[in-house]
Amino acid sequence: MRLALIPTVLAVAGTLLMAIAVFYERRMHRHRQPGVTYAQATFRRDGGWRRADLFAPEGLAQQRQASRFGVTGTILWVAALIVQAIAAIRA
Repeated sequence: MRLALIPTVLAVAGTLLMAIAVFYERRMHRHRQPGVTYAQATFRRDGGWRRADLFAPEGLAQQRQASRFGVTGTILWVAALIVQAIAAIRA
């Protein structure tokens, strides 16, 4: 019974972290360099990652926070999937 609850907890925690990542991503765009549009900063092959010509230092700090929360949320989602698979095999 306890193993069945763990994937849910991990998935919910991952979802909360992803919501926080989106929050920081949105804040990052408040700190674009003058004249840089949302499309210019976002729809790029590199995604505007660590580009001082697109974002002010505050925006790059927000980008690092968004990345940290997004990667952690993804890891929790993958962990939830693995634990769910293990629970299904044991059932």
